[in-house]
Amino acid sequence: MITENDLRKLRCPMLGHEVSFLYCRAPGSRTPCRKIFDCWWEIFDIDSFMKSHFSKADIQKIVEPPPPKNVSLLDLIEQAKSRVGDSKK
Repeated sequence: MITENDLRKLRCPMLGHEVSFLYCRAPGSRTPCRKIFDCWWEIFDIDSFMKSHFSKADIQKIVEPPPPKNVSLLDLIEQAKSRVGDSKK
C-alpha cells in the first residue's frame, strides 16, 4: 500500500524542519521530492517502495538533476513576456 510509510518523519535538509514521508512522496505535485532517495534510504527500503509504486520513467524524472537556475529564470521570464503579450491582444 502506498500510504504505509506516510506517518514516518525525519528532518528535511531542504526545508530545515521535520516532515512526514507523505510530504516527500507528494509535495504538492504528482511526483515525489527529488531528494526522496537520499533522505529515506536509512529509514526503510525506499528503492523497493519506489519501484513498486512508480514507473521507471517517473523515477528517472525524479532523480534527474534540476535545470540550472539561470535557465529556469530565463524560462520564467519568457513565460511572463508571452502572458503580457497575450493580454495586450
